[in-house]
Amino acid sequence: MRDARRRQFLIAACALPLGAGAALAQSRPARIGVVEFGAPPPSGFARAYLAALKGHGYAEPVTLRVEARYAQGEAARFSELIEDLAKAKVDMVFTVGNDIAQVAKKIAPALPVVTAGSEDPVQSGLIADYRRPGGNVTGVTYLSPQLASKRLEMLKQAVPGLVRVAVLWDPAHVDTYYQDMIPAANALGLRLQPFEVHRADDIGRAFAAAQGAGAQALFVVPSRLINVMSRRIGELALAARLPTMAAYANFPDAGGLMSYGAVASEMLQRAAAQSARILKGAKAGDLPFEQAATFELVINLRTARALGIAIPQSMLLRADRVID
Repeated sequence: MRDARRRQFLIAACALPLGAGAALAQSRPARIGVVEFGAPPPSGFARAYLAALKGHGYAEPVTLRVEARYAQGEAARFSELIEDLAKAKVDMVFTVGNDIAQVAKKIAPALPVVTAGSEDPVQSGLIADYRRPGGNVTGVTYLSPQLASKRLEMLKQAVPGLVRVAVLWDPAHVDTYYQDMIPAANALGLRLQPFEVHRADDIGRAFAAAQGAGAQALFVVPSRLINVMSRRIGELALAARLPTMAAYANFPDAGGLMSYGAVASEMLQRAAAQSARILKGAKAGDLPFEQAATFELVINLRTARALGIAIPQSMLLRADRVID
């Protein structure tokens, strides 16, 4: 009798569609590897991504197990961390940054990857096509370099008589951000003054050099190194009386003047939706690589007052969030 019931169950299971069979077979929690550049605790990006996964039925400890790995600020460790997750047999990996995804593509081509990155994934060679990425990687892009012109326009509007703009950037971060800024600056009559940041100790020296060069404002080019120092950059910018423009809202939250960029929470929700599809059987390379569609302007009015800057009313009305 028991054998007869077992045969009936197997026949029914074989008759199920593939997706239903996969769901039936998943009797254990999904296992997601999360690779981060910094150190614990998890970044705001990782927390927002995992919170969004809950809406798709994946939450610790019942339906999800998270294997977090931290590079401790050393990009050279990405390979080691990806290899470790592949050996741990996670179902997929989530990253913030196309550079980590590039590593995973090379050393673990069978491991599905969802990434949330700033640079263009086609231009960087991460994927072949937005609509059908191929390989083992998909994700979302914040399209940050393409917005360089818009950010410079806003900075010039906020700072009357602006001509000299210091540019804080990390040349080790692979994207076209700084190159995209040059023609935009020329068109606006702005003179860019680049100051390179190779390590954390360079930040203070870069600000001192910018002041010495007569910079009137600061443009923050996002990178892994620079993003984790947003608080320090905000403090130095206020001390140097340099109004700043950045790509991400964590900079005005940390005391910078303003930011304009993709809404991170929305992008991470989309990354979570892609992840849920992969966990249910979809191939990462078959899922379109998505692009940012919603952007926000954040202005720190407290910082503006501290710097003696009168933000135009038209900009304040346009802002999606004003810190006051």
